[in-house]
Amino acid sequence: MLSQAEIDALLGAVADGSLPTEDQPPSLSAGGRLVKTYDFRRPAKFSNEQLRTLQAIHENVGRIAAARLSSFLRSPIVIQLAGTDQLIFDDYVSQLTLPTELVVMGSVGLGGPFMVDVDLGFALAAVDRLLGGPGRIPPQRNEPTPIELDLIARVVGHLPHALNEGWSHLQTLDVSVSETARTPILLRIAAPAEVVAVMTYEVRFAGQTAPMTICYPYASLEPLLPRLAATMWYAQRRQQAGDASVRDVIENEIRAVEIPISASFRSIDIPVEALTELRPGDVIRFDEHFDEPVLIAISDQAQAWAIPGRVGDRIAVRLVSPLQPMEA
Repeated sequence: MLSQAEIDALLGAVADGSLPTEDQPPSLSAGGRLVKTYDFRRPAKFSNEQLRTLQAIHENVGRIAAARLSSFLRSPIVIQLAGTDQLIFDDYVSQLTLPTELVVMGSVGLGGPFMVDVDLGFALAAVDRLLGGPGRIPPQRNEPTPIELDLIARVVGHLPHALNEGWSHLQTLDVSVSETARTPILLRIAAPAEVVAVMTYEVRFAGQTAPMTICYPYASLEPLLPRLAATMWYAQRRQQAGDASVRDVIENEIRAVEIPISASFRSIDIPVEALTELRPGDVIRFDEHFDEPVLIAISDQAQAWAIPGRVGDRIAVRLVSPLQPMEA
């Protein structure tokens, strides 16, 4: 005899087409009927089509997040979707490497919160990069200091923008961070037995790799499930492609990127004793004439020569050679 809860779970699985959950072929029962194995402890609530649509959405999320973080950290980062699975929440939590950076996010377009697990090693490496270091993953997972927590929050702050853009083809979301934690003990985003969709990413940077996951409880995605059909997804993409070309989108993104530009004279050597005696008003004489060109560097890469001068009350330079990589 089946309990009412088991009957409800079976009917729900039949309704969304996810009943076959095992690779094991159906077998014949004693009465000659086909019997398929079904795990009521781990029901499959998301259909294969819905998981494929989530995969397409989050491949785009990974590319957008990688572009934003590469610009923010001034270091190339690749965030590649490695897998899309459905688990129960308790199994997902048991797979986490603790302590880690758990970020709970919410949106008015969803039925509840969801969670992003940013590997603490990657988070601390990003902090090291922001502070001028090489961005290496520390050998030990120590609790972040208050200053490190503030910098980690700035790194994590780029993820809601990537999620908003990644979902924009299907649904307009206003994702925001509601809370963060190092362990999931005090976080209540789903019941232990609730089915969740998990997007697993591989983050590659500076010759290192780190994991990152996004966990959606079934209740959170339930309002969007009817729209997670592949036909709906590609129809939305075609409609938006007609509104704005890919070139326009990329151009707008590039225009918003800030790039540091510096103009510098040739260096000179002075004794340490003279350097320690410098006072406000002292003059340092360079081995250059005032009308000789100075070197223009973009992101510490020599690019052109320019003549210094003024525009109104501002110091300015006028290019005398084209912008292109060159020897300093």
